[in-house]
Amino acid sequence: MYSTDRCSAAIKLQLSRRLSQRPSASEIKDRGILKVKSTQESKDEKEKIKKELSRRLSQRPTVQTLIKKNVIKFEEYVDVYEIQYVDRKADKPWTRLTATEKASIRKELNQYKANEMEVHEESQFYTRFHRE
Repeated sequence: MYSTDRCSAAIKLQLSRRLSQRPSASEIKDRGILKVKSTQESKDEKEKIKKELSRRLSQRPTVQTLIKKNVIKFEEYVDVYEIQYVDRKADKPWTRLTATEKASIRKELNQYKANEMEVHEESQFYTRFHRE
């Protein structure tokens, strides 16, 4: 087994080899992969994008236009009723199952899958049986 010094030396050597094989910035520029923009060019481009986005947002239809085109519709009257409190939390009966009930359900599922469930012969190995 390597000592920590040997491991770190091997890692350093491997990393330096990989870094030496990496192309330089000028080679990347020559290939057309790296495009260097001046700060002024990037500011101009950002400003152009901002103007285009604000133009598009200003051209959005107003609510009145959407109503005229029947895209949206508002009801003039709203009915409000008082109702009694309704608990909308879901009942989770599976959280109250005992270990023996869970085991019997798994056993019943396995029996159904083994004896009654129709499965194509070539797909039988995909059938998952539960541990008992």
